[in-house]
Amino acid sequence: MRKIILFVVLLVGFIILSTNPAKTKVKSYYSGDAINFNSHLVVASTDSDNLEIFTLESDGLKRQMMWRPFDRRFNKDDNFYGVKLNIEDNKLYAYVISGFTLYKYDISSLDNAVLIKESKNTYWEWYNRIDKFGDNIITVSSNGVKVFNYDLEVIDAYDLTNETPYNISSGGSENLIFSLDGANNEIVVFDRNERKVSNNLLINFYGGRNNRSLYYDSYDNNIYFADDRSVKKVGLNGALKGYFEHLGYPGYDVSSSGNEFLYFANGLGVVKIKKADMSVATSRKTGSLTVNEGWAMGLKTVSMSNGEKIVVFNNSSIIVFDNNLDVLGYFVAGQEDKTYVKENLFLNLNSASVDSGSQIQINGGGYLPGENLVIAFYNNEYNLSADNDGRFSKVVIAPELSNSTSRNRVFSSIEDVNGSKVRRINERTDIKVTGETSQNSYSISLEIKDSIIEN
Repeated sequence: MRKIILFVVLLVGFIILSTNPAKTKVKSYYSGDAINFNSHLVVASTDSDNLEIFTLESDGLKRQMMWRPFDRRFNKDDNFYGVKLNIEDNKLYAYVISGFTLYKYDISSLDNAVLIKESKNTYWEWYNRIDKFGDNIITVSSNGVKVFNYDLEVIDAYDLTNETPYNISSGGSENLIFSLDGANNEIVVFDRNERKVSNNLLINFYGGRNNRSLYYDSYDNNIYFADDRSVKKVGLNGALKGYFEHLGYPGYDVSSSGNEFLYFANGLGVVKIKKADMSVATSRKTGSLTVNEGWAMGLKTVSMSNGEKIVVFNNSSIIVFDNNLDVLGYFVAGQEDKTYVKENLFLNLNSASVDSGSQIQINGGGYLPGENLVIAFYNNEYNLSADNDGRFSKVVIAPELSNSTSRNRVFSSIEDVNGSKVRRINERTDIKVTGETSQNSYSISLEIKDSIIEN
């Protein structure tokens, strides 16, 4: 009877989650990283397409930084897809992936990011996941696993693939790579030293290709993972050493920072389990802890001087708990404080060649929504604002060329008009539009035609 009630509760929670996204287009938090840096809990996520850096303060979880990468090829902001935090020589770095590029930022100040280096691969390998082997950064793609040093140079690679590359990870191990293959219901264990698969462990994933994770415990040399039936404790030889039937759907993530307790997320909330016998120590539902319904997915556990801190990426928010699963702070998704360019820069004219004194229709886009724009044209400046899509439209008048001394001025034919000699003038000039905030600018060439009556 107890299992039936629990299943009904889980089903109701799943229905609530399924209906909630229809009300909003806010991007949810489902993954990220967390670390102890100089006794500060630092949390990072790229689920909003930005790299967001948070710290736990006395009054809750606060966002300190938020930015996107700038794509110089297309002159616009791009998106981030994954982040890993790493401490090197007492400095905190954020390694972030964006398409074919790996970035390294120094975020030690916790309120200002400094780009140290970026490395763009030339073989069109799209990075799906970023992780660590000890202190070495790794990337995962459909082509396999690559290991980088601190200078973002590839120092090793492994031919291990998965239909869902996100499900390949180190699990916290320095030597093993784990591939959670939901399609075949197995965990492939790859030994880096032997450079081969060392074992295949059976799992039960009804969700097939959903993003999943596991935890390798270097204290007891066991693997902990949550499939869609139970949380399991398994030896590297495949022996089942313990389990807890959670009856949840699905089992998302497990995490630990010590040798006593394990935490796992199953959508409805977080459960704290004793590793020794896989019994429940305590649990906490996360669905209604913040202003919007949540769904516990990603999970990070960080050891601090005052106890473990559990970071839950709860769909509608990021929540931080203490080791008793009491809430210490949270940050709600969708709190944008920066606008972004929505398209590539462009500039159009109604004609490439106009007569002096005629109207010129200028249309353009690729600027920040609502941004102040400056149009520079023939020693004049015009100020206007972009619309909500970063576009604008402006009419200017082509100037007279009779007093022009420009080098681009060209005298052409002389014609006899009603007894007077008329000299034709052509001059090529540019119209340049610059965004005051983004500093994005675009120029387009224009030919102006005029005439001078000579006696």
